[in-house]
Amino acid sequence: MKILLTTLALVSAATTLGCDNPFGYSYLAETLKPGKVEIVQWMTARLGRNLGSGYDARYRGFDLKTEIEWGISANEQVSLYVNSRYFERTGRDGLLFDGFQVAYKRMLANPDTQDWGVALYIEPGYSQVSSKDGTHRDQLKLETKLLLQHNFGADDEWIYAANLIAEVERVTATGADTVKFKLTQGVAYALAANWYVGAEAIIEAEWAELNDHQYTAVMVGPCARYQQGGFFVTFTALAQVTATPANKGDLNVTKKSPYETRLRVGYEF
Repeated sequence: MKILLTTLALVSAATTLGCDNPFGYSYLAETLKPGKVEIVQWMTARLGRNLGSGYDARYRGFDLKTEIEWGISANEQVSLYVNSRYFERTGRDGLLFDGFQVAYKRMLANPDTQDWGVALYIEPGYSQVSSKDGTHRDQLKLETKLLLQHNFGADDEWIYAANLIAEVERVTATGADTVKFKLTQGVAYALAANWYVGAEAIIEAEWAELNDHQYTAVMVGPCARYQQGGFFVTFTALAQVTATPANKGDLNVTKKSPYETRLRVGYEF
């Protein structure tokens, strides 16, 4: 009897956790419930790029993002992001304020009641520090996403998520535009009452002025989530597996970091 109750508790917890995001890069279609607030600190490390010799060859870029999410209706939420960057390079060292974004997400289909969850996500923002080399410039950006989510398994212990992303960036001083397209995918399993484990993959392509291809890269790696009450931690580690144009084996290490990690620590109340 005790074993049966423990099993039922784990299944129940896994089902509850199905409303929470085990991924570092992929968003779920679900939204926060009305009146709920979630505060999340993001820490993304971009490692291994080759931008020169000597000290510059040690390039490390760290993106720090503080996010506040509010559930405003049964199928809508809004978010505010405040960003900063830290670099280990000759040119720009130290912690630099980068900018902010605001986001609106609307769930069109609920994955808890339908086979597939669907949501639309729009995020305008402002950035003043380049993630590539730390140089200062004023940039406006707009990111749109189509979010898909499928919960499956006997007790919905599996989650699959896919995001179709388009992003446009413009440097205001020069009018230079950058266009990015991404496809993120993730699958995760409720391993125990408080744990998810899984994997993510990202295909990302970038063009300057929409006619000058900069790179296309594929990154893959594991992810995990721990949750206790309203507190949660997620971690994803990605490695570049192929890219074009390639300049180090099958990888592109000048336009895109070959390694990335992302830690998200948050609390929902």
